Amino acid sequence: MNLAIDIGNSRVKTGIFVKNKLAKSSIYNSFSLSTLKSIFRETPEIDSSILCSVKKYPVALKSFLSSHSRFVELSYKTPVPVNVAYKTPSTLGMDRLAAICGAYSISKKRNILVVNAGTCITFDFMDSKGLYYGGSISPGLDMRYKALHTFTGKLPLISPDMKFNKLTGADTAESIKSGVQLGIISEVEGIIGEYQSKYKDLTIILTGGNMPWLLKSLKCKIKAEPFLVLTGLNVILSPFHNQGNLASANRF
Repeated sequence: MNLAIDIGNSRVKTGIFVKNKLAKSSIYNSFSLSTLKSIFRETPEIDSSILCSVKKYPVALKSFLSSHSRFVELSYKTPVPVNVAYKTPSTLGMDRLAAICGAYSISKKRNILVVNAGTCITFDFMDSKGLYYGGSISPGLDMRYKALHTFTGKLPLISPDMKFNKLTGADTAESIKSGVQLGIISEVEGIIGEYQSKYKDLTIILTGGNMPWLLKSLKCKIKAEPFLVLTGLNVILSPFHNQGNLASANRF
């Protein structure tokens, strides 16, 4: 069994895979060594693991994974099934790379645009030959609300309203909601439209924590893949699965 761990800006996602099938997934607001040990106690069949992170994480997690499984820490030097044309691979977010690998495993030989609606909204493009070029990054839903409150003198901090769809806000709260939420929808649809004008055979894949809201708000044809990053991590890990022996027979 493979364990994939995605440490994001806001949450941690884990996935347990049996070959290429996601058997179990979990989402954590906080993730510690004790949490990791619990996963291994509940699923002692785990023998390979992979981790990607967009920020620093406790070294104890890496030490535990290294001693209890065949462990891969995803970096720009890790072999992946796609060709990377990104000019600064050392600065590339590993979650973006994993998502592209996941998309490649789902739609090979297609032009692919991955839209990840999380803490940030990222767009990543890969052509039908498996060449990944990069994309764009902009603030996500919560970040936009917080920025309006933080960098102004009087604008209140408003919570997202997933049912809101007014173009014209009748008060300050509604005006903020319209600017933030309809602004994101227009931005995403506009960028998708730009790619569609250049690449006729384009598969669009949507993932991330705000995927459900965007999915019902967007008018274009789009594939929803909530576990795209985890899927990509498992794809990257698979070639390592049968290499070598377990680093340690001592499980706990």
